[in-house]
Amino acid sequence: MAKIRSHEAWQALFAEYEAGQESARDFCVRHGLRLQYFYRRSLELCGHSASRRGRDGQSAAPAAFVPVTVTPRDVPAPITLTIGRASIALSPSVPPAWVAALLTALEG
Repeated sequence: MAKIRSHEAWQALFAEYEAGQESARDFCVRHGLRLQYFYRRSLELCGHSASRRGRDGQSAAPAAFVPVTVTPRDVPAPITLTIGRASIALSPSVPPAWVAALLTALEG
């Protein structure tokens, strides 16, 4: 049966993770957490992913800026996200948390 943690307990877990040097995978194993759930809770509670370190436990490289062009329109158009040769068109109604979760999943 899954252990039910309070909001404060999750905040304490994320603070412990951020202060340590363990990979997310090792941290989750030590605390009996599923890695996917750990990432999802970090998005829900902290507004960002807890994937600040790579799988080897080392700090991840800082994010790079990419050029963005905004064209005003009367009718909401799909938002196209392009990275390298890959692109995806998203409806403007897609929740930002979903986009963040998608990018986190693609990062790993």
